[in-house]
Amino acid sequence: MKLIERLFGKKQEIEETRSAVFDFEKLPGTVKDEIKRQETVLRPVVKDKYEGIRQALRELEILKKELLAAEAIEGASKRGEKLGDSNRDNVANNLKLIDDKLKVPGNTSPATASEFYTDAKSTMKNVLDNTRKSLLYIKALYPREHQKINQGLADLEDSLDELYSSIIEGNGRINELQKIAGEIDIIERVNREIEQSTKKIVDLDVKYESVKSKLSEHDSKRTELENGSEFERAKQLETEIRLLDTNIADVGSEARRLFTPLSKAISRMEKQDENERCVLSPENRETLKTINEDPASAIEYDLSHFLSELTGRIESGELGLKDQMCDKALKQIQVVNDKKIISALVEQRKSYLAEREKLIEELNSLSIYQEREKIEREIEAHQNHASSANSDIDSERKHLNSLEEEIERARSVLLADIKHVFGSDSEINYDSLPESL
Repeated sequence: MKLIERLFGKKQEIEETRSAVFDFEKLPGTVKDEIKRQETVLRPVVKDKYEGIRQALRELEILKKELLAAEAIEGASKRGEKLGDSNRDNVANNLKLIDDKLKVPGNTSPATASEFYTDAKSTMKNVLDNTRKSLLYIKALYPREHQKINQGLADLEDSLDELYSSIIEGNGRINELQKIAGEIDIIERVNREIEQSTKKIVDLDVKYESVKSKLSEHDSKRTELENGSEFERAKQLETEIRLLDTNIADVGSEARRLFTPLSKAISRMEKQDENERCVLSPENRETLKTINEDPASAIEYDLSHFLSELTGRIESGELGLKDQMCDKALKQIQVVNDKKIISALVEQRKSYLAEREKLIEELNSLSIYQEREKIEREIEAHQNHASSANSDIDSERKHLNSLEEEIERARSVLLADIKHVFGSDSEINYDSLPESL
């Protein structure tokens, strides 16, 4: 223990003498140098202990040969000698196993020495387990050789234990330093990821601002377009077309009202035609259909044949209408037959339709709506890009926050281990590292 303290110093003394503020950028080199220093101190110790192990192995080889050449004590029975020879061979074979497996490394690295010690102790345990009974048998026949072999095995065990005790503390410190080196690697990796994430956020912000600028530009174009005279004319045309649509619909309603008093008679005429009770001519059947579906169009055609047949069917009573209904229907037929009334409605509707067609033609000649539609498609595309960029920024900021939390945890672990190895007053300076957003 005094040797170890002389080599490494007591832990308290280390803490007092090695306390410092470490620059993180230089810390990997500091740790590497400290590992090298520890190994430099330990290598001569390992070399010395290896020599003791080699000497113990050479001694066991000599003892194995002496055992094989030894004569049993006088007075041993033949059966006893036979059992003794068999167990002597077992002991010799296991001693050879020790010599075969315990190859002392040429490398004096403390880590290699630690691995050698673990493997050697495992081999020794197996040998002792395999020879325990055999050693008891040869004790009776070869007491002197038995005593020497027992002592030789004990000397080898002691040499191995001396190796272990001489490197355990230094090796433990090296392991702690290697753990610190691994923690430094983690911090450096996370810090690189933070730099990449920070740059990505900056790039995404630039992209977002660029998209916003284009969006504002196209929005201004749309506003300018909508404030122009051509757009105003297009809106005016649409208003006039809507008004004409209303007027045309009103004419259609007026035309439908002309046939409303005749609806009962027309309906019964239609049913009788369907039932083939009184079949209409193809021309009158088509006229009846047009009156039902589009009375405004019906009044543009000559209705005299249809109205004549309708009058005859009403007057003959074939349609089964009551007298009051008949009178009302006949009077309305006179109205529908009034060329002046019908012509006025037809001309008015034609006038509206002609004006509407003219306005639509003018509206279609304007490119203003196509231009606005193109601008609005571009606005929609930029809005989607802006939304996507904004979403990417939020996602990357969350990732950056996660990395910052990770690096804080890693720094905390590193500082605790630095304090443990270099002293409780030790600190780490990260000022040289770039800051995140």
